[in-house]
Amino acid sequence: MAALARSASTGINSVPFTVTVAETTIARQQLTHAILLRSALRILFMILGAAAIVWVAVTLSLRPLYRFSEALSQRSPDDLHPITERVPNEVQGLVDTVNSFMVRLEGALDALRHFTGNAGHQLRTPLAIVRTQLTLARRSGNLGEIQQAAEKADEAVGDAERILAQLLLMARIDAASRSTAMRDVDLVDLARAVTAEHVPRAAEAGIDLGFDGEGEVMAVVEPILIGELVKNLVSNALLYAGTGAEVTVRVGSEQGLAVLEVEDNGPGISSTRREAVLKRFERGDAGAHGRPGTGLGLPIVDEIARLHGAKLSLADGAGGKGLKVCVVFSGAA
Repeated sequence: MAALARSASTGINSVPFTVTVAETTIARQQLTHAILLRSALRILFMILGAAAIVWVAVTLSLRPLYRFSEALSQRSPDDLHPITERVPNEVQGLVDTVNSFMVRLEGALDALRHFTGNAGHQLRTPLAIVRTQLTLARRSGNLGEIQQAAEKADEAVGDAERILAQLLLMARIDAASRSTAMRDVDLVDLARAVTAEHVPRAAEAGIDLGFDGEGEVMAVVEPILIGELVKNLVSNALLYAGTGAEVTVRVGSEQGLAVLEVEDNGPGISSTRREAVLKRFERGDAGAHGRPGTGLGLPIVDEIARLHGAKLSLADGAGGKGLKVCVVFSGAA
């Protein structure tokens, strides 16, 4: 209840009056409930409308991702080609990352397939020799024949071991990349140490193995891989140069670049075959005449050189005789 006292003038005198307004509490409660109900309904409708708008917007926005998911689920395990489905700019980075991963995965799987295929092909021959010699030894009653068969089997096992070691190295090179393993290395010390390791083998083969290099010749390389590079070059030279030959490992610098050379005066490789012998399992002229080998030595050297950004070249040795393998590194000497 509310009361308001006022007065009205009649022109002669003033007449007081009081205005009283009253409302029951029940009516006031009903009005309050009506206001609250209408407000709640409006808010509810707004929420439902906003939810519907958000659902439609999200559904439309995620539709490219659904297509992306379907494209991945429908692919065969062997299909690792980049995904070309169109997606919003906000998730394009995710698609690029997945594509990059698939490219790396495909490279790793290719390297694994190459390794298993090459291993199966290259190990078949020495394993067949081992089985043959063991069969001959089992059937023979002569001690001399048994010993001869065992020696041949042992040689075949050694060949298989060398093949497997080189295949594993090739697989490692296939999977490698320029990384933090690269560091400054003195090529003189590294090449001298590898040369010294092969001196006893050279002496047994009747080959004069020497080293030429002084001071420091620095290059940014991965030491283990460069050690394998030098080992393969020296081993190839000792294998094919022949008794009485001279093999020289040389380290120096030319125009600020580190240079590694391995030179021999053996039969060498004809100029028409030099490009071919850099391919896997290709043999040089000596290999064609029955010399042992896997056809992996120079390809390993070439791939290690490429990994380091170095340049590999094959040329005639001194006086046009033999072979000189030269590796020029791009890092400062």
